[in-house]
Amino acid sequence: MCGFRKYVALLLVLAGLALTVAGCSGSGSIGGSSGGGTTTYANDKYGFTLTHDKQFSEGKPVESASAGGSSVFDVVFADKQGTVISDRYVDAIQVSVYELAREVTPTEVPKLKAEVQGVVDQLLAQATSSASSAEVVQPLQKVTVNGVPGFSFTYTYAEGGTALTAVTYFLFKGKYEYEITAQTTSDKWEALKGKLEGAVQSFTAK
Repeated sequence: MCGFRKYVALLLVLAGLALTVAGCSGSGSIGGSSGGGTTTYANDKYGFTLTHDKQFSEGKPVESASAGGSSVFDVVFADKQGTVISDRYVDAIQVSVYELAREVTPTEVPKLKAEVQGVVDQLLAQATSSASSAEVVQPLQKVTVNGVPGFSFTYTYAEGGTALTAVTYFLFKGKYEYEITAQTTSDKWEALKGKLEGAVQSFTAK
């Protein structure tokens, strides 16, 4: 079941989620939600929505922070008042969209675990050979977010001497894979965990 898309050179957050808030992308629409303190981002082209706390502002990843060379779309929601490492905001949620070679049915998704695990192993090997000292907090596991199946894993790593904690979801719907990463510095993980994971769990795909 491999070959839906190439994971070669997939950087994800272990190379630094490296986010810069550079204004609205213009690719989606923003509207208030019933939560009062949240905003819902809707992207009609790629068929997804994500509701996040207003603490996070929409922007674009810097080029080096793309979740992979084959992503067709990337958007980030970062805390402009949060931690900055090398002039980049690191308290953030990023969504990257990949177009698959063909549509994937829900029953096929579990068969992709070995391929996704290969991505995780590649990231960890890359980190082990660098100074990022990545460690898995929760290994890859099957998940379903609002009916969209996939996998997730939680991990820690270091960038610029700062420890960060992150969770990445690989979700599959039709011809797209949605990769969602939420991260913050490890010392703020418990404080921001609810907002970060709440955003991920709000994700919907048509």
